Amino acid sequence: MCTRFRDSKFIDFNKGHVIADPMDFAARIRRPLTVADKIDVFECSVEVWQLGVAVEILKEIERHETPSIWSHSAFGLIAVVFSYFEMIGKTLNPRSARNGTAGQDFIYGFCDVNHEYRPANDDYSGDLPDVKAFRDRIRNGMYHLAGIKSGVCIRRSTLKKDFEVLKTSSGNAPLYSMDIHRVTRTIVNHFPCFMARLRQSESESGEMAKKFAKFFDTFRKAQ
Repeated sequence: MCTRFRDSKFIDFNKGHVIADPMDFAARIRRPLTVADKIDVFECSVEVWQLGVAVEILKEIERHETPSIWSHSAFGLIAVVFSYFEMIGKTLNPRSARNGTAGQDFIYGFCDVNHEYRPANDDYSGDLPDVKAFRDRIRNGMYHLAGIKSGVCIRRSTLKKDFEVLKTSSGNAPLYSMDIHRVTRTIVNHFPCFMARLRQSESESGEMAKKFAKFFDTFRKAQ
């Protein structure tokens, strides 16, 4: 799949060239950092250190076939990109905290990217079993087992959506399926939209920007 990636002022995704090193970029900004500065630092870090790496892994996977190690790198790519949902969820979840809200943060982020899973009336107090299943079987599987849990299928460019809950012919438990190629491209394209909303909130002194600034300050400090 040879789809061109979007432009970025921090990295050339297509050539794999870093335009702005995140540490140098942050060091050049006068202290104390404003909320707008913190947003810029965050954007640069995510673009280069997370999305840039994810894109390079994806390109290598799509260039190679078995027995190359790249044909076995889908799980590594999941480990890089799957934290994106929880990361943006820290800003989107109004009740997020340093500890104890990771599951809910993930749900907010996952549903922001994958609208079809968003709860009716944006009521996140209810049970969202499919979203929770994706988190437990994929995110927790990677963290704890170095692989996905049972009942999950990682596909390549065969699904109609990034994530699908498929019925099995046996009528047993559903099969939770993810196309990591689609997911990676979706996340790369979603991030600028998230950042635009965050900057709009900052210009209006909105709650989203305030939540982000609190998250940014809290998580950059050693405890």
